[in-house]
Amino acid sequence: MKINWYGDTIFQLVTASADKENISITIDVDDADKRFSKLEADIVLKSHNITSKDLTGKNKSGDQFLISALGEYEVKGIFVQGIPSLQIDKTKRNIIYMIEAENMRICHLGFVGVDELNEEQIEGMGNVDILLIPIDGDKTIGSKEAVKMISLIEPKLVIPMCFNPESLDAFLRAMAQKDIVPQDKLTIQKKNLSGKSDDDKVEIVVLEAK
Repeated sequence: MKINWYGDTIFQLVTASADKENISITIDVDDADKRFSKLEADIVLKSHNITSKDLTGKNKSGDQFLISALGEYEVKGIFVQGIPSLQIDKTKRNIIYMIEAENMRICHLGFVGVDELNEEQIEGMGNVDILLIPIDGDKTIGSKEAVKMISLIEPKLVIPMCFNPESLDAFLRAMAQKDIVPQDKLTIQKKNLSGKSDDDKVEIVVLEAK
């Protein structure tokens, strides 16, 4: 699986289906942004800023399957689950997505703004291999809340998102980690997910925004 980050909560995951077909999954891509005009996607997920036009299902051409609602879905052998949550503004909803592909479970927390996840949300997530977590501290939770969520979710690998240099530095200090060199993209397999290191620290990968 290849994971690319485009800033904020925007990702592209390129994975292989059970039939060895390459599947592109995009998360929170802004259709109006010309940067993404050539970004191919088979499955499109939207966690927030969902409009009446964002109806779950195939688009008119049938080339893409859009998911912008709660529930469980299977598209081309990829399993997706939408779990309810809220943003900083509690009147605005947010969807936490669980994506299962290549025997790995990826959790994208979107614009989550609650201080803590409840028991039902944690149970809905189940085992998490890779956690995509915001650390903005303005539009989303900050580093302190992120550390608490990571301890609850217990992922094998963490990829921070929605950050600036200051919030990233605060997060890494809160996680007692430093000297992490940002990567252009992450290529990962299930066998590479080792979980905590010998010093009991969760593995963190920082991606450069494309």
